[in-house]
Amino acid sequence: MKHWFKTTLRRAPALRALALRGGALFKSLACAEAGLYTLCYHQVPEARQDQFAAQLRHLGRYGDFIDADGAIERLAAGWPAGERAFLVTFDDGYADTFEVARPVLKALGVPGIVFLVSDWIDAPPDTPPGLDRATSLSPSGRLYMNRAEVAAWCTDGLDIGSHTASHRRLSRLGRASVADEIARSRRDLAALTGREIRHFACPWGVAGHDFNPELDPPLALESGYRTFFTTRRGRALGAADLSAMPRYVVEPHWPVSDFEALMGGRKSGSWAKGTAKGTA
Repeated sequence: MKHWFKTTLRRAPALRALALRGGALFKSLACAEAGLYTLCYHQVPEARQDQFAAQLRHLGRYGDFIDADGAIERLAAGWPAGERAFLVTFDDGYADTFEVARPVLKALGVPGIVFLVSDWIDAPPDTPPGLDRATSLSPSGRLYMNRAEVAAWCTDGLDIGSHTASHRRLSRLGRASVADEIARSRRDLAALTGREIRHFACPWGVAGHDFNPELDPPLALESGYRTFFTTRRGRALGAADLSAMPRYVVEPHWPVSDFEALMGGRKSGSWAKGTAKGTA
């Protein structure tokens, strides 16, 4: 039922917008609890670049931005009391992540990680998974990042993670196929980038619907990953979250009030008296 409700809201933008606008009346990021809040973007169209930048600037008023490895260290040690941080992630490896989002990250000094589908680097699909057409193309006219852009992304100090080898729904695969999707992607991305691949994001990311929460996260950790990212909303606080990292799926065109509604705390909460110092 919960998955059906979330899917219904995603397919009815007006209804979703109304629900979030209502939530923003009672919530504020200034009142958000301590912890790691992870954002999950997909495409960032050129026409939305300024809005994307405005979102990051807004978040930077209420917490620090952190990279994935830094998040691991804090979570493994137990999240520091009173600290609020944001981790910016991108799924699928769209070309506009490189061409549109990357300049914003660099200008604001915000770290980011893109979760790549390793088979798509050399053989990208014509359309995004689950859609019959691309919602937008990058300024160069391509849909996905190429090898040169992956290399430049790494040179800029930004991070790479795995989004499986072929973006198949893990819940529909046998254990051997799941293991191959997880391990082969890590191996191929490491060969491509010359760096260890420590982070994994499950396609679609809903426990029970898109992956087996009892089998798949342990399999990823056994393969050498330090994290298993999902699309469960919430904040991470400790080592127990590393195998089921929560993320907020967001869009670059959303007004900042939507972020208040999704991640903010009740305005009457004790956190209203102070905010964490941001970096952007």
